[in-house]
Amino acid sequence: MDYNRLIRLASRAGQIILESGGETYRVEETIIKILDSYDVGLSESFVTPTGIMVSIIGPGGEIVSLITRVKRLSTNLEKVHHVNALSRSIAENPVSLDELSTELARIEDIREYSLPMQLLFSAVLASGFTMLYGGNMASGFAAALVAPGARLIQHYSRSYKLNGIFINILAGAFVSAASYGLMTLGFGSDFDTVLLGSIMLLVPGIAITNAIRDTLFGDYVSGLARFVEAALTALGIAVGTGLGLLIFR
Repeated sequence: MDYNRLIRLASRAGQIILESGGETYRVEETIIKILDSYDVGLSESFVTPTGIMVSIIGPGGEIVSLITRVKRLSTNLEKVHHVNALSRSIAENPVSLDELSTELARIEDIREYSLPMQLLFSAVLASGFTMLYGGNMASGFAAALVAPGARLIQHYSRSYKLNGIFINILAGAFVSAASYGLMTLGFGSDFDTVLLGSIMLLVPGIAITNAIRDTLFGDYVSGLARFVEAALTALGIAVGTGLGLLIFR
């Protein structure tokens, strides 16, 4: 058994989950499940939101360790699902390392929804949130015009590898300024509901959920890191929204 290759593939599977929005405890479980499927002597995994550490001790006493730095985080729950399914399948019926590598490469190639599709559903969701908060159809229409612009800012800012907090400041400023601008032009009847409905798309829901789940599973370091991430994201949104109102209102 090539333990060096095995540990790299297991770490790669965990990295896909972590980069796609999965919880740290899920990453650790997946890595250990894959390693144990190949009867390594002893396996350990320690994961934080920015790094993966894996170590195995083979039947002959050989020690193999690997540290992987994770720099890119996004959301693609389809990838998380497929890696989870792969690890469960391997636990029941181990495949060759070549097959495992091929399957991981296939999962890595799964793309997120196209930009036009993201813009469409941004508009639908923002409109829905606006009416949920008490806005009328006109306000929902205004929010449907604002939200795609915020999504475009997020999309193109990430392609330039800008800091996440700065991206949220830009998006928050755009949402507040655009919401106010549309209201002055006669689109919508309630500025507050348009602003709330549009800004809900920026709220770090996955980060908050993962923080709670990691904490409940005893991963306090990861849970605290996720809480800080969510808090800084919320702060960026608040600062951006305030700046937009200060400048344009």
